Amino acid sequence: MFKQLKDKGVISRPSDAQGNASINIIGAGTVIEGEVRSNGDLRIDGNVRGSVTSKTKVVIGNTGVVEGDIVCQNADISGSVKGKTTVNEMLFLKSPARING
Repeated sequence: MFKQLKDKGVISRPSDAQGNASINIIGAGTVIEGEVRSNGDLRIDGNVRGSVTSKTKVVIGNTGVVEGDIVCQNADISGSVKGKTTVNEMLFLKSPARING
């Protein structure tokens, strides 16, 4: 079943120039100030002070904090967001999530 969907282009992952899918992690204790842009999935367990843009999924873990706008296809939020959140497809908010924006 999944092979048929993949052949039709329904199941796909973003890739870099070499065709490798990209998954990016901002670990707990890391602080980034500025704009973060990714063509692949992005997981944030640290702090980002600035906008976050992903062509696919953004995951904000329990310890993750974003102080800025988020734009993505899908989002899974357990941490804290202080800014406008724009999700094109599906937004999951888990129990400890805090959004102010």
